[in-house]
Amino acid sequence: MLGRIAIHLSDDDACARRVDAGFLLAKEHGAAVIGVYPTEDYIDRYGNVLPQDIRSHLRKQRQERRETLQAQFEQKARAAGVQADWREPQGVAEESLALHARYCDLLIMSKSRHDDQVARLIPDLPESVIMAAGRPVLMIPNAGPIESIGTRILYCWDQRREAARAFADAAPFLERCKELVVLEVDRDQDMLQVRDIQDGDFSDYCVRRGYPKPRHRITESGDIGVGHVILNAASDAASDLIVMGAYGHSRMRQWVMGGASRTLLSSMTVPVLLTQ
Repeated sequence: MLGRIAIHLSDDDACARRVDAGFLLAKEHGAAVIGVYPTEDYIDRYGNVLPQDIRSHLRKQRQERRETLQAQFEQKARAAGVQADWREPQGVAEESLALHARYCDLLIMSKSRHDDQVARLIPDLPESVIMAAGRPVLMIPNAGPIESIGTRILYCWDQRREAARAFADAAPFLERCKELVVLEVDRDQDMLQVRDIQDGDFSDYCVRRGYPKPRHRITESGDIGVGHVILNAASDAASDLIVMGAYGHSRMRQWVMGGASRTLLSSMTVPVLLTQ
């Protein structure tokens, strides 16, 4: 059961979808919602080449959008009957979001479109937060209806630490799901045999935890890559949630995601729960 859900709030076009998804989950789980609106001044951070009068105009516009967004957030909270708090942390956005995520069970974000003005300023914000938060991040797609989250789960299992962590962090969803598909891509059968892992071990673990007995799907990535295999499997299973570990490494101040993670963030059609 989720007790506290954080939602990334900003001026980007995808914000309304994040808020709707957050309140949908909060109603289902009886959770409280924390709306996190970072107040880092992107205009100063990225717009020093602009004249002062233009920077002042942009700040006024941002303040007006912030007031409108807060009113909409509070109105949706009242309509959903959900306890919700608005927060405006100062400082670097990715650090503020990661910190607030650690006080919650889940942080909801999305990958904004490339033509979004805010996304152009901070295009790798979700990646940085996912790799730094230490909490699961639920990524919301930018298109398509979201009528349920976590009823039919596709879990990506590759025996690695990140995948195991993602499965543990997905417990609030797994406890309530009706269908569970476990996907293994490019399985290392020789390694599993040497380590004496039995075919039914993962299914037995799920059943012992009280989760649905999973349908197991083992496949190869072939020419299309792991990310596209995952997306195709989610479509075939009519999944409304993908759960997977996030892989990546740091490069200066940003995080670089692995290939499968990048593919899902850019092409996802259902929510994706990522944990590093």
